[in-house]
Amino acid sequence: MNTTKNEKTQMLIEYAKECYQRGHKPTKKEIRTKFHLEIYNYFKSIVDYREKAGIPRSVRNYPKEEAKEIIKTFLQKNAEKGHYPMRKEIDKELRIHVSTYFNNLREVYKTADIPYELVEENIQNNILAAHTHTPVTLNEQRKCIQTLIKQKVKEGYYPSVKYLQQNLSLSFYNLYEDIFEAYIDAGIEYERISPIILGKKKELLFTQIVKDLLQKIGFTIQRISIESENDFNRNADMTVLDKDKNKLLVEIKAYRKDYCITCREFKQLQNYLNKENIQNGLFITTSNSKKCLFDNMQFINGNSIINLLKKHNLEKHSPTIKWIQESRINSHEKQAHNTLIKNKIINYAKSQEKIPTKKEIEKKFKIDLRTYFGETKSYEKFLTVI
Repeated sequence: MNTTKNEKTQMLIEYAKECYQRGHKPTKKEIRTKFHLEIYNYFKSIVDYREKAGIPRSVRNYPKEEAKEIIKTFLQKNAEKGHYPMRKEIDKELRIHVSTYFNNLREVYKTADIPYELVEENIQNNILAAHTHTPVTLNEQRKCIQTLIKQKVKEGYYPSVKYLQQNLSLSFYNLYEDIFEAYIDAGIEYERISPIILGKKKELLFTQIVKDLLQKIGFTIQRISIESENDFNRNADMTVLDKDKNKLLVEIKAYRKDYCITCREFKQLQNYLNKENIQNGLFITTSNSKKCLFDNMQFINGNSIINLLKKHNLEKHSPTIKWIQESRINSHEKQAHNTLIKNKIINYAKSQEKIPTKKEIEKKFKIDLRTYFGETKSYEKFLTVI
């Protein structure tokens, strides 16, 4: 006997009630795995599902302004007891990320009309209590941070928050609002480039070099993606004409010299060629990868670029090519940046009534989902975490 939709709906509601009695809120993934059913076929959203089962909404499911009011009330109730929760405690108790709603902890308490001086006093008391054998004041901890910053900058390295915390065994955000404030205290100008800025700088410089080189060789530049007003940074990086007026698409990759070009990068250019019904393309990179997987693409790698610049009297660009090939993004910073974007995607998806499609996500965030959820079955992996 087939189960009707109403019966399945009631079954899911009963299951949610049972879970909640055990202190657990069922997730979309859980329902999909256990019952082989998709929540959105029976309820408007996971929030709607839980509400129909009588389960209170999580703070993160409320509109932003309402969520802020809940956070404000939470802080005020704790302050009445003489307790001032820090960022981690607020996140844990309310199951949120404070950074989604406020810029920093000071702003959170300001919104709740609680003087931040009380919070700082509480921080100091906690630190002193945690160092009963070797009492350390806030000022002394700050001096330790300043000293380490000065020492490492002399060695050519700009220490991050994570580095400072790990090497000094302290909580950075109990002492400073952000990394810039710490560097100002140390009398050092913070010059380390973020992964995004470094990547963009490489892209801009290499694009200009490729433009100069192609024009010297005899190509006519029709379009440059990052200079386009109508479709900025969309489609192929360049559209050019050769001496016989044949149109070619150019893909430019500013990579370090030991980076291995994958099939995915070549397919990207092939997709652009197919879309515009163009036969041939140029794939130009600073990587010293040796092979191209497509016969219709002329492949110019880092070694070839250096030789071509010399041949066409453009050796002035060679030092920049070498800088692009040698400069590296700190792996921890890159991972932190990717985690930040990944969490933004997840939080966005959770805030929607319906799960956004792969195309919708990539269009909104202007990214390739595979970068953040894996090369294979990226969308399926994305679904498992929401």
